[in-house]
Amino acid sequence: MSEHWQIYADWNPWHGCTKISPGCKYCYVYRQDEMYGSELSSSECRKTGNFYLPIKKKRDKSWKIESGKIVFTCFTSDFLLKDADQWRPECWEMIKRRSDLWFFFFTKRIDRFMECIPDDWDDGYNNVIVGCTVENQEMADYRLPIFLSLPIKHKTIIVSPIITAVNLTSYLNETIEEVSVGGESGVNARPCNYDWILDIRNQCVEKEVPFRFHQTGAHFIKDGKMYRVQRCYQLSQAHKANIDYKIGSYLVPEKIKFEWKDSDYHD
Repeated sequence: MSEHWQIYADWNPWHGCTKISPGCKYCYVYRQDEMYGSELSSSECRKTGNFYLPIKKKRDKSWKIESGKIVFTCFTSDFLLKDADQWRPECWEMIKRRSDLWFFFFTKRIDRFMECIPDDWDDGYNNVIVGCTVENQEMADYRLPIFLSLPIKHKTIIVSPIITAVNLTSYLNETIEEVSVGGESGVNARPCNYDWILDIRNQCVEKEVPFRFHQTGAHFIKDGKMYRVQRCYQLSQAHKANIDYKIGSYLVPEKIKFEWKDSDYHD
């Protein structure tokens, strides 16, 4: 997404991750590494050349990542991965220094959150959005009670890849700024049933929590029929369903107030 929308930027301070739950089975990072012929195992976490990207500057001394952007953080790993514990403190320092940016990371390791935050975290940094990822009811019932108890100022629930119906009702309160749902990509993707998507949307509407359907997945079931959706259409087809709720400009929840220029956005 960040390659088309100038309101976004990517920052992957490390790469590689270990699989810990059913949602990891066909991880896109592993698929991409195989496609590009990586010589290192996808389960081997390594620091990248972009580690210091948030504080890098151009020749004119301006920031390479301009003020006001949402920075997709660690999307080819997990920001709370234990193998990255030695590097994370320096990342927190950069995040704190770049208070003019919004840093967004999602994690399947929310149970490690309190041992990974900096000493001055208190009730959270204003510029950090944390997404707790769940893929089925078991993971929702384990991770979300932990997530709700944590001192985080901006919380998002990510149901992706959704592989079964999920009931989030008991976890949708005023602290949740968005629920985003999507199917699984890849040749071996497990099916995403549109009925599951609509059910979660109804749960969000009832609780007045912003909802976004962000991706159909490769195998999409609607009205009892299975559709194979090419990767290049999985985001656009979800958007065309037109079922988002309380989602404002730039597909951002109405609860969160960002300021961008219209010129920052283009299809």
